[in-house]
Amino acid sequence: MRAAPRASVLHVLTAAVLLLALFLPAPSARAGVAQHQALVFDEQFGSQSWGHRGAVWADSTIAYADGTSDRRDFKLDRLDPSAMRISRGALQVTATAKSAHGSWQTGLLSTEPWHSGANGGNGFQLRTGDYALVRMKLPGRLDGGGHGAWPGVWTWRGGNEVDLMEWHSETPDIVEFANHSEGADTFAFVHSPLAGFGTWITVAVRFGATDVRWYLGDDTHSLRLAQSDHTGVGAHWHAYLIANLSVSAQPGRFPTSTHPITMSIDRIQVYR
Repeated sequence: MRAAPRASVLHVLTAAVLLLALFLPAPSARAGVAQHQALVFDEQFGSQSWGHRGAVWADSTIAYADGTSDRRDFKLDRLDPSAMRISRGALQVTATAKSAHGSWQTGLLSTEPWHSGANGGNGFQLRTGDYALVRMKLPGRLDGGGHGAWPGVWTWRGGNEVDLMEWHSETPDIVEFANHSEGADTFAFVHSPLAGFGTWITVAVRFGATDVRWYLGDDTHSLRLAQSDHTGVGAHWHAYLIANLSVSAQPGRFPTSTHPITMSIDRIQVYR
């Protein structure tokens, strides 16, 4: 075998470097956490901590009309703590129903104290400048007949809602982001090959005063910028953290079967 001429080798190396650059995120697009001083919230679901005084999480929320259901927001949810369990180091939420268009027993966790903390909620709030990480397994293709699944991680305090992420089974390759804080009203529907039935995805969010940035990856080392709203949450924003599995009653998004709908979360972390 003959050795390649030096010029040819140089051309090959140059092409390889250029090709590699196409797939490496630019420094500005990377979502590192080194600049953040401390890990201030670290939930890796090693054990159950919800629904009782002193627990990290409450299993109800004031964001729902009566604390356990919210038809006004087109949800079939009926919150039931028995829908949640810890399995292999992850929170697993399974929604079930007797009728596809009826109430679905499902689960929600909130850091907002419920009944003055008697039912959990340690009061932790996200604040301007925080950086949050979530790793979630999306529902499967058969869940709800491939319709109705609506998992999300979001914030709430008197209407101050920022959606770290939402996902609907009717559009499995789209991740939804929104900022409804302090009068803001920005949202984005981001197509991503990382999203799909039964896949694990990682979402990170920087809650800037003048810009909220969302990042997507299949792990914490592959995160890339997915959306920047150039609006932000304001200098003094703060809100409780919520993770839940809703079942949709939105037109065209009702479940078509009673096949259980399941999501998992193995990490929610906040750096400040």
